[in-house]
Amino acid sequence: MRLTLAPVRCINAPTSGRFNPPLQMLTRVTAVEGDGQERLLTFFLLWCFVLLGAVSAVSAPLPKTKDDGEQGLLVHFDVPEADVLKAVQEVTQDQIIHGTYSYEKERILYGAHSANSAGVFGGWPGPGKAFYKVANKVLSPRFFKDSEDIGTITVRYVVKEAGPGATAVQIDAVFVDARNVRHPSTGNVESSEYAAIQAHLKNIQASRKETQGAAAETAAKRALSSAQQPAGSPYAEPASDSSTPGWSVQELQARVRALRHQVELRVKDSGASLKSAPFRSSATILSLPEQTEVLIVVLTPYWYGVETEDGHHGWIHHSQLEPLP
Repeated sequence: MRLTLAPVRCINAPTSGRFNPPLQMLTRVTAVEGDGQERLLTFFLLWCFVLLGAVSAVSAPLPKTKDDGEQGLLVHFDVPEADVLKAVQEVTQDQIIHGTYSYEKERILYGAHSANSAGVFGGWPGPGKAFYKVANKVLSPRFFKDSEDIGTITVRYVVKEAGPGATAVQIDAVFVDARNVRHPSTGNVESSEYAAIQAHLKNIQASRKETQGAAAETAAKRALSSAQQPAGSPYAEPASDSSTPGWSVQELQARVRALRHQVELRVKDSGASLKSAPFRSSATILSLPEQTEVLIVVLTPYWYGVETEDGHHGWIHHSQLEPLP
């Protein structure tokens, strides 16, 4: 028995390049008899199926990915809401998206602007006031899940009262690329923005204390001067009004020392990890030696945002710290 085969071409199969099958090099096969026929036909058919599958896989579009497990950062301040609102507004206007960057040589991402709303989050339906900061045309920023391409970073801050003299802040950050794929933050952006808010709060409170201290010192000098002058002296200074704080300089200094003792802690054991975000899985910035003193700038139930004496900022689990003696 004799079998004659003409050239065979698989539908949709490429005719050149690395996908060219050996069977296209055969123009005619003869003198195949018996079981050889079946083996050869089986080989041709299997090759066509494999080739078609490879072409389909190459030409199939890549699916878009989306991570629905977005989680922001919620922290409480023992600070009046008015101070927190002021600090958050200042941070939205600093033109920086904290905690991310696109290039290794430029670790600060500038070019952000404040906004009254952001479509990526929609309207805020709950209580409190929402603020937004947006950076457009950002190239593949760090610390966003599977980020790629050029897109927009949006940070939302929601400030609301959490009781007498307390305020809660919710921070969320997301990167949306040019394909409209949403990439949530890994937590580094939220924690860094929070540290920026705390730094502004610290400046606001320090400025207020400085003003109060100056007023108290002025009142004390006036009182001392009045006591040293004879009664009825034409040079006696008028008494201060009732709105002037009645603290002496010594009382203010004692108050400052007490507050400082509350916000300064030290490391219990050597090797405490200073984290980039308040999560155990976050990157370790450095290991702190035993008895390293740190300043508390952010307070959460389990993690403290701290500043070291040499200027490093990060997060330490509360179990690794103890009060100063």
